[in-house]
Amino acid sequence: MDKQKVLDKVSKLMALANSNGATPNEVETALRHARALMAQYNLEHEDIRTSLVDEASVPTHTRRSPADWHHSLALACAEAFDCSHLSYYRHGQGYFFKFLGKGVGPDLAAYTYCSLLNQLQKARREHVAELTRCQLKTKRRRGQLFAEGWIRAVAQKVDQFATGMSSDTRAEISAYLSLHHPNLQHTNISSTPAKGHDRSSLHAGWEAGKKAQLRRGVGRDRQAALVHGGAR
Repeated sequence: MDKQKVLDKVSKLMALANSNGATPNEVETALRHARALMAQYNLEHEDIRTSLVDEASVPTHTRRSPADWHHSLALACAEAFDCSHLSYYRHGQGYFFKFLGKGVGPDLAAYTYCSLLNQLQKARREHVAELTRCQLKTKRRRGQLFAEGWIRAVAQKVDQFATGMSSDTRAEISAYLSLHHPNLQHTNISSTPAKGHDRSSLHAGWEAGKKAQLRRGVGRDRQAALVHGGAR
């Protein structure tokens, strides 16, 4: 039996031992079997904690490290489904975002990120196309500000349904990162300074972002997540 199958089996046994409906005999049996497997395969409790974390990755379609606004969008999607996120480089394919959480949360965060990214890129292109009397560097700066305003509006919607990551999930993700990404580097997300007419692009992004709607799936399994907005 490979390590992952053993981890899955031990995790199920631990879940049974901690379930409210388990009888004292079932709890004792589950714990005994879990401890026996851990001893047999030389597993630590940290191994079990990391195995409880689910993940989902999506490409950023860039060969360079994702811009701050990419991270801001990924962060909003991660928080919407009680997840954490990180970026990593895959040789020959570019950068990816990985969402970490429990259950279907990471899959929903990844799906939402892709859907919102398409909406944002479309809205940003349309906005920049209207800037006919600007130099290229000005268009790029205002396009960046538009994106930041758009994401701020979307991120504000997250508070309507994000329940917040539990302390247990946070500890499990921390253990996962220590094991699989021990050299992870943390970066601060910064905003682009807006001066003069630049503020109109920031405002335009905010107004466009308010049209995007996030609706979290109903129920504990969160199997449905709808994303509507400018991509239509």
